[in-house]
Amino acid sequence: MKIISAVLLMLFFLPALYFHPITIFADEGSPTFEVITFDTATGLSSMINVFIRWAFKLAGVFAFAMIVFAGFEYTTSGGNTSKQKDAQERIVSAIIGIILLFSFYIILNTINPDILKSPPETAAPTPPAVTPPAVTPPDQELSGTLVDIIKMGLLVDSGTLGTLAQGSEAYLDKTLADTLLALKDKTPAWLVTDACITDTLPCITTENTRPAGDCHYYGTCVDIDAVSGNYNDNIKLIKIFNDAGLAVLDEVDHLHVVLMGATGYGSYPGINKCIDEGCWYGAI
Repeated sequence: MKIISAVLLMLFFLPALYFHPITIFADEGSPTFEVITFDTATGLSSMINVFIRWAFKLAGVFAFAMIVFAGFEYTTSGGNTSKQKDAQERIVSAIIGIILLFSFYIILNTINPDILKSPPETAAPTPPAVTPPAVTPPDQELSGTLVDIIKMGLLVDSGTLGTLAQGSEAYLDKTLADTLLALKDKTPAWLVTDACITDTLPCITTENTRPAGDCHYYGTCVDIDAVSGNYNDNIKLIKIFNDAGLAVLDEVDHLHVVLMGATGYGSYPGINKCIDEGCWYGAI
């Protein structure tokens, strides 16, 4: 019964081994270490739980080692009956110890199954959320130069711009106007249906119901439409404007053409997607 005494001695010593391993990772290539800390906050039930779980682990290791050792002792006894008997007793003692341990487990599980459950893992504390500082979008530049697109030779919709207080004047940002001027002879033919009616920023538009900060107020976007009024022609025009470096919002009954660098309401969101007003197409 020597093995039983050894196992019982280890079992009574196990409560002092109640710990939570914490692995500390060093730099790659360096050894890792485990820091063992004693914990008394979880109470007697946790102590018993750890006691039992470690008892089964160590009992299995001891029993296996004892059986292997006894088997080796038996095979090397050289016919010595005394050594053979001693080896057999060791094997029987190891088996009896395992049976007693499992009997102990069955009794505890019958009395209180919860005591044998593994303790829940303690989740690592969630770091506090870091709220990035609010970023205020830059204001629309008001230093752009507006030019008269009618005098430049761009075709405009007489039904929309023909009755302006400024007469035959319609203004857009010079960069946008110059880009459109290079496309005025492209087919299918198109015309401007909305533009600034003053040459000062922010300008007044033909649809003066736009929200403050709208790109139309700064001449950096403009509404156009195919002369034919055919939707399929507008689809063809989208590629023409995209190839010229302009973003286009397909609003079905017309196209909303925008400088890529424009800001404010109605400017390109930076991604080709469909929204409530229509579908965006960025410059290629």
